Amino acid sequence: MDNRFYDNVIGEMKPFFEEHSFVSHDDGSFRNETKAFLVEYNEARQMYLLKFAEVDNGNVGEYSEVCSWLFDDSQSAKDAEAVGIDFVNTMRDNLGIKIKRPAVSDVDLPSADKNGALTVSGFAKKVLDVFPQFKDDYKAHVAHYGNFLYLNFYSKTLIPQIRTLLNEDNKKNKKKLFDLIETGYLQGDRETVNAVVTVLAAAAYKDDDMKAKVLALVEENKHLYNSVNAFIPVFASNKKLVAALIK
Repeated sequence: MDNRFYDNVIGEMKPFFEEHSFVSHDDGSFRNETKAFLVEYNEARQMYLLKFAEVDNGNVGEYSEVCSWLFDDSQSAKDAEAVGIDFVNTMRDNLGIKIKRPAVSDVDLPSADKNGALTVSGFAKKVLDVFPQFKDDYKAHVAHYGNFLYLNFYSKTLIPQIRTLLNEDNKKNKKKLFDLIETGYLQGDRETVNAVVTVLAAAAYKDDDMKAKVLALVEENKHLYNSVNAFIPVFASNKKLVAALIK
């Protein structure tokens, strides 16, 4: 894998570097008077690495690894941005910088999309419309992370809910779930479509009975059925996705 998403990772980190007087150097590091950080992609491990070293009178000490993210060919620029966000959180912890999180009560629920394809935010609104019990979870999630990390959120809400509804086998509730999923698949932008397929594959992970129920849920839409059926084994082999979505 080439390192084509390095700039996306660094792009998420640059505002933090600028705010705290870190200057870029030819070796790829960012340094201020006392600290240095370096981001590398390790091909053998298929990981982005964040390394840290002390700086003393302009001399950079030995780097040590402080954070790592699995990142393979199946992942995208959006995933690379998530790496950058996580690395910034690690740097804050390393430097002892506290960030003021919004109060849960100040977090707005996601809004509908007015133009174009359904986005991740627009789909999240539809999820919360169908499952309003997760509205407080959404607000707490955004207050904690300062952003909507949808795979993390769905791992604790939508995926368990899919399993519960399919096990209950209530025709009316399954119809609501299918309509939600199909809307995301048919009207969503690429990121939303990928999220829908991934969530269904995660619900079926290592459970043949649940896999049959997931596929039965979407069998009315052959394109969706084929996409989910094809992605289930891909998901199972992707350690990063499994770690992110199976809780």
